Amino acid sequence: MNYAIFEDGHIASPQGFRATGISCGLKDGSKARDLALVYSLHPCRVGALFTTNLIQAAPVFLSQAILSRNREAIRAVLINAGHANAGTGQPGLNDAVECAKLVADELEIPRDAVLLMSTGIIGVPLPMKRMREGIRRAVSELDSGGGRRAALAMLTTDSRPKERVYRIQMREGQRIILAGMAKGTRLIHPRLATLLCLITSDVAIEQWLLQQALHHSVARTFNRLNLNGDSSPNDTVVIMANGAAGTPMISDARSPEFDIFQQALTALCADLTQQIVRDAAENGKIIHVRVRGAASEVMARQVADAIAGSQAVRSLLHRGSIDWGPFLAAIGGSCTDLRPELLGLRLGSTPVFNEGAAVPFESATMLQILSAPEIEVTVDLNVGPVDLNVWTCTWHEE
Repeated sequence: MNYAIFEDGHIASPQGFRATGISCGLKDGSKARDLALVYSLHPCRVGALFTTNLIQAAPVFLSQAILSRNREAIRAVLINAGHANAGTGQPGLNDAVECAKLVADELEIPRDAVLLMSTGIIGVPLPMKRMREGIRRAVSELDSGGGRRAALAMLTTDSRPKERVYRIQMREGQRIILAGMAKGTRLIHPRLATLLCLITSDVAIEQWLLQQALHHSVARTFNRLNLNGDSSPNDTVVIMANGAAGTPMISDARSPEFDIFQQALTALCADLTQQIVRDAAENGKIIHVRVRGAASEVMARQVADAIAGSQAVRSLLHRGSIDWGPFLAAIGGSCTDLRPELLGLRLGSTPVFNEGAAVPFESATMLQILSAPEIEVTVDLNVGPVDLNVWTCTWHEE
């Protein structure tokens, strides 16, 4: 492994980045930080993924428009919490444009060098007077130690910030830093729902490779969250790379340097994914669904999502009942290519179903497994080579 956790790191830890998070009154009745700004002293190559929801929030629409003409020289990302600026029509888009312009003008950078993220209540206009005042203050408070403030400012119903930073050892003793912060709790589905994530790095990498790396990592981490089946108009994951570490440009997908970077990026996204699940669970249970031996990824996803999305399964796990029948019902209804005579099901390390028949088990053992705060469910389909993991959880209100 060529990377290690940077214990005191934050989103502004990579060279050349500055950040802050302030309170400007966007969350009604709260003095919590609600406006984050992350800025790079150098132009950044950017990779980005956005919601697949047909209803897109104004900041998503604007950021996509900016990236359609500029993916090589982005300088700043503004994140507000409390107001999603979704379902706000043309006035909402006008507000988003004004916010981006104000950030650019205050930082004295090009107006197409600012991306936006928003999270919060849908259908409510941004309080622009507060936004204008907040943006000016945020610009004045940017510093290299402000990353934790930014991570706090992007939260809504989250109970804690989600951050992870790695130091990555490249070849010939050269080192880069990769930092990420995210927000997200329960409205999570495999379309990045109600999920915002910003990743920064001082690596030098071609933009097309950066996009490829992000797509690969998100597909294996954030897109395997399935907490309650809802999807959002605001989902955004952005990675910024400014090359300030001075390492040679990564320009070959077959190079050892790209492989090192890809592994670290996937690990960072997986860590943030786990933090989101743990926050969402609160006093509930974290469920790790493993599907093994599927004929295709589509098949594996169908089975995993059927279990993660089953209300009967969630109720069973919440109660700690040893009746595992709902698992079998969810699996059997998930797709048409199953071979029941080959199917296996394990809860924890205990088999309950194998080759089309129930397997006897000790009730006390199963009760202990299902009462634990974290439960692993493994489905062995035994029809192909594809393995896949999905994370979900229960919570105490269920």
